[in-house]
Order: sequence, then C-alpha cells, then structure tokens
Amino acid sequence: MTAPNRSSLHHSDAEQKTTYPSGRKLLASAIALTATLGTVPALSQQSVLEEVTVTAQKREQSMQDVSVAVSAFSGDAIDKMGFEEGLDITQQVPNMNFFAIFGEASSPSVSLRGISLVNFSDSWESPVSIYVDDVYRGNPAGSAIQLFDLERVEVLRGPQGTLYGRNTTGGLVHYVSRKPTDDFEASASASYGSYSERIIEGTVSGPVSDGIRGRVAVKSTHNDGWQTNTVTGEKLNDTDSFGYRTQLEFDLADSGSLLLNVHGASADQSSVGFAHMGYLEYADPDPNVDAGAPTCGIGAIQSGQCTSETFNMTGAEAVNGKFDPEHVATGAANGLGTEIDTFGTSATLNWDFDNFSLTSITAYEELDKFLQDDGDGTAVIFFDEQYGVDAEQYTQEIRLNGNTEKSNWVTGFYYYKDDRGLTTEAPTTADWAEQGLWHREIVTLDSTSWALFGQLEYDLSQTLTLVSGLRYTEEERDFSQDAGPSFYDEIDATGDLSDSATTGRIGLDWRPAPDTLAYASYSTGFKSGGFSGSYNSTPEATLPVGSESIENFELGLKTTLAEVYRLNAAAFHYTVEDYQAQVFLTVADGSVITNAGDVTGTGAEVELTAPITDNFEVIAGAGWLDTNFDSEQLFYVAGDAYTLNGNELPSAPGFTYNLVARYYQSLGDSGELVFQGDYAWQDDHYLQVENDPYSRQSAYGLANAKVAWHSPTDTYSVEAFARNLANEEYFTYQNTLGADWGYGVWGQPRTAGLRFNYKM
Repeated sequence: MTAPNRSSLHHSDAEQKTTYPSGRKLLASAIALTATLGTVPALSQQSVLEEVTVTAQKREQSMQDVSVAVSAFSGDAIDKMGFEEGLDITQQVPNMNFFAIFGEASSPSVSLRGISLVNFSDSWESPVSIYVDDVYRGNPAGSAIQLFDLERVEVLRGPQGTLYGRNTTGGLVHYVSRKPTDDFEASASASYGSYSERIIEGTVSGPVSDGIRGRVAVKSTHNDGWQTNTVTGEKLNDTDSFGYRTQLEFDLADSGSLLLNVHGASADQSSVGFAHMGYLEYADPDPNVDAGAPTCGIGAIQSGQCTSETFNMTGAEAVNGKFDPEHVATGAANGLGTEIDTFGTSATLNWDFDNFSLTSITAYEELDKFLQDDGDGTAVIFFDEQYGVDAEQYTQEIRLNGNTEKSNWVTGFYYYKDDRGLTTEAPTTADWAEQGLWHREIVTLDSTSWALFGQLEYDLSQTLTLVSGLRYTEEERDFSQDAGPSFYDEIDATGDLSDSATTGRIGLDWRPAPDTLAYASYSTGFKSGGFSGSYNSTPEATLPVGSESIENFELGLKTTLAEVYRLNAAAFHYTVEDYQAQVFLTVADGSVITNAGDVTGTGAEVELTAPITDNFEVIAGAGWLDTNFDSEQLFYVAGDAYTLNGNELPSAPGFTYNLVARYYQSLGDSGELVFQGDYAWQDDHYLQVENDPYSRQSAYGLANAKVAWHSPTDTYSVEAFARNLANEEYFTYQNTLGADWGYGVWGQPRTAGLRFNYKM
C-alpha cells in the first residue's frame, strides 16, 4: 500500500474541514469503512461495528488515529448492546474493573490496569478520573444516575498527564452527551424487569429559533431492591432516582457557538446490605467460641459458615440461614438510607479563527449526600455508620487548538476549586450516648489547583510524527478535623498541603500504511496528596499524605486486517512511586490513606472487532496484568503485623477477557431480529491492598443475553434481556474489620426484563 502523505494533512482550520482530522474527513472515513465492510459482508443497520470519533487529544479524531490506548463506544452502540448503567462498559474493556462499595451511584471506584483507590469516604479523588462533557468530576458520587442520552463513552488507559492531567495516573473515563440537533428528533424507552424495576427515558431535540437549538433528556429508575433484610423483612438496595439534562446551543456569528448545559439528579434509596463473615470455626462440643478456635478455610468463610468471638454467629445465622446475595441482615436502628442530590451547569464557548480555535469551558457542580451502612451485617447494633457530604466544585478550562502544514498543537490553562464538608458518625442509633459513641468526625477539605498544558504533534516525515507534551500543576489543600469523642482523646486539627508537578509525554507515531498506526511513548502522571479525613480516630490520620506519581512506557498498534477486521493492541510497563492506598487498621483506629510504597505493573491488552459474515459480528478483548508492591512499611490487619511487599494491587486480575457476539436475522418487510450474547471473565484477584486471604475473589465470569425485534424503519423496537445468566455469586468488595471478622459486598444476581423503544 502507498504510505499516506502526512504533510498534506495539516492546513488552516478552513481547509481542515475537508482534511485531517475534521468532522467531514471522519464522516467520509466512516462512509468508506461502511462501504468497505459492505463489500465483504453487508452489515445490518443494527451493527455496532463503526468508526468512533474521540477527543482523547482534545480534538476530534478517529479512534484509530490516536496513539493512546482508547476503548470507545458510540451512544448508538451503547443503546444497541443494552448498557444501562454508567459503568456497564467495564465488562467490555480490557484491564478495566470497578468497585461498588455502597452501590454504583454512591461510590463508584474504577480500576484501570490495576490502578485505583479503594476508598469508601468522600475525602479523596480517584486516580482514574471521571469526566462528563469535558468537565472533571472531583467527586464521582452521583454521576452514574446522570449518564444517559450519550453520544459516546471513551476510556483512556494509562497516565494522561498532559491534556487530562488532573489525577489521571491510571487513566480516565469520559462520558459525552448527545448535543442539540438542527432537525427535530425525539425518542423514548420504557422497561420492566426483575425486582419490579421500571426505567423510563425520554429525549427531545431540535431547533428553538433561528440559530438556537435545544435538547432535553430525562431518565427515571425505580426498583424494589434485590436484597431482603432478614431482620425486618424490608427490601435493601432499592432504587428511586431521577436525572435530567437540558442544553441550549447558540450560533455566534459565523465562527462561534455557545453551549449551555444544566443537569441534575436525585436518588432516595437504601444502601446495599453487607454479608457478615466470621473467620473462626466453632469450638466443639461447646457452641461458644474460645480464643483457641482455629481459622476456617476461605471457602467456608466466604460462604458464611464461620463465626467470630465478637458476634459468636455465622454469616448464615445472621441472615437466618439464607446466606446469599439476596439475603443480608442489618439491625441499624435508622435503616440504611442513601440520599444523593446533584446539580451542575456548564457553558462551553467555541470560536474559530483563521489558524486556530478557542475553547472555554466554565462549569459548576454541587453534591449533597447522606449514606448509612451496617458494617457488621448483623442484627446487633455495633458497627453502624453514617456519612454526610456537602461538596461544591468550580472548574475553568481555556485552550487553543491549531495546526500548521506539518503540525497539530493544543495549549491551555486549567483551574479547579473544590470545597467539601464531611461528617462521619458511629453508631447511628438515636441513643448513641448510652451506647457509647465510637467516633464522630467533622471535616472540611478545600482544594485549589491550576495548571498550564500543551501538546505538539510534529511530522518528521510523511510517515513519522513526534508527539510531545508538558503540564505544570500547582495545588493547595486546607484541612480541618474536629473528631471525638472516640477511643482516643478528642482531635481538633488543622493542616495544609502544597503540591506541584511537571508531567508530560513524548512519543513517536509511525504510519507504514493508511490503515496502520504503530506508536511508542513515555508518559508521566501525578496525583496530588491530601488528608484521610473520614473514619479515623488517630492523630496520625490528620497528617498530610504525599502525592503519587507514575512513569509509563507503552508500545501500541492499531490496524485493519483484510480491510475489515480492526485490531488494536498495547503493551505497557509502569512504575508508581508513593502509591496512595487505603489501609484499614482496626475498628478503633479506623482507616487511613497512606503512601504505601512503590508499585510496578506490566501488562498487555488486545481488542478485535470482526464482521464474521454478513449477519454475524464479534467484538472481543483480552488483558494481561502483573502488579507488584515494593514496600517495607508495617501495617496490621486482623491483629497481625504485615507489609505490602510483594502484594498485588486490588481488583487487578492477572487475566481478563470479554466477548460480544451479535447475529442478525432479516424478516423482510417485517423488520429484523437481533440476537446478542456477551461474556466477561476475570481471573482470581484480591479486593483489598492487604491481600489478606479473606479478600481473595476466585475467578468468575458474567454472561448476558438479549434478543430484539426492530421495525423496518427502526422506529420501534422491543427487546428481552437477561443479565448474569448463570446467577454467579461473587463479591465486589471485602473489608476485614476485626481480628476474626469482616464483611463482603455481593454483586447483583440474575435479572431479566423487557424494553420498548421508540424514536423519530
């Protein structure tokens, strides 16, 4: 094949509308791809194989032209494949996982290539950032219930220390909403499923007046909860949420536009119930456990068959013999309520000049959250807690994008202001004074950060491009904590922390053929330090925690085989210095975030999209990962001293693979049937950084299925779906709290339902 003439691909913005990497070029590429696919098989209108436009480098490009490990799904593909929740995509992205400690809407925690922060408080930010419509979400709680009517989802793996530099040592997830349209369109869907789940979603978009377009989208979700509290018979982990997004887009003269976005969500539901786990065998014949009772096997512990000196009951006894995902126990006097209210607004200004474009994104987000949990998972009022969060954030980004004959460049300024008020109290009973209050913390945490960034892509030849970028960040944090009474003396502490870092990227892109990109890169990332700030009773917990940094080497390949099979692969090796980890000490001392040592990670991932026949297509992926701690710090778990040295990162299975298979059956004038099956498998892995055996989750896979009928014009469709077909039982989180007991958080059991869709 003839090599592409890269020098002809960089011109003025006016010329760029017909050349690389403009929307027209991308559209032409997509049409060409569709036509090419049509020569081998003629794909169905319900196909999810498409060329996705991404903004991984702060400008529109085909995913195949970006020298970053990116997985992307268009909004149409998300709808067709039946992804309902914001993090459903984790099952179809190599080396991606997530924790759902209190439920996805409350505290989602994403793991990319093993890097995450397993943290149940709201005092920290994740090393895998969440962006929604180009706006960084410092506290992702509540984001999941706003994620609908999407144009696409992008997952960027590896540190993004230049263009998305804030706290992205692991990578980021970017949700992009559909924008207002020039022509009127509307859509609606309604579904009913297991546990009386009812989901209603609707969208209206179109012109408001000359030069003004609008879009309104809403989503309502209700279900009765898939867990039963065997103490009271009431349902837990139910959902009652509502989200909305309104957008107005204005044309400004001939060269500019202004997009106003107002969005929000509310949820009033019950928290997930915990599975009580004892670690000791019963003493025989005495039913009372003594200090010499031996430790159970892991399988027996995770099956709820074992006991503890603290409670002298098994997990099965705590739930009256029904130890499974659908049956849990809690005696929390005030229930397990979760209330989340979010509101946000943003203004995005775009203006095109002769040789560059200007973008300004001004955004405000606020969050109010109240959550209760019962950590012991029994009818006993013992380890019952409640958390409150009042958070506000303001962000401002200004950037310039331009190009010359041989280059593309972007530079900009970023500002972030975040103010949080946190309260933690346990136990949550009204008579806490008589019970003896274990701990109460009132924390304020204010953060201010600014950064300058820039990236240049320069053509060294027709096939070779140098990519280089830098970002300089400064950050200030102010902290105060009023804690007590507690096991220790009352704590009245204040502190501050200043951080700065220079991060960046340098790499080479090689295009030996028009449909092949090979790249090599070295990139760095930075995650700011902070304060533990939630559920801790030791004065040491008020000390600042240092920043975390990462160096990452990566080789990648993106190509198309036989003109139709898209293959993307990457291999990487990273080193994290001063890895920030949550370490649980004891019930009395609580948990702390600490710089736990250094971590190395080595791995690879591959993704394939393949039209097998004219009515059968496959999307497949696999990830390999090996992580290792280098640490000599001394910690304690279950009363025993240990170090993290040699441990693997939590939620970092050594091997994962995923598969989506879709088959289309034409019904002629009666429409089309679509059959889909998808599967995601992950190897054994630990759920805690301590790697204690109680947190080891054995390998498991999740299978889902769907069958859908689409009308000839695709105006109507009806689908039946099932998730977790095999009713796999697994834990998404585990925590050891005492010397001989802890708890686990179940994953969702099998569910099924029907959905009706309409669009015009």
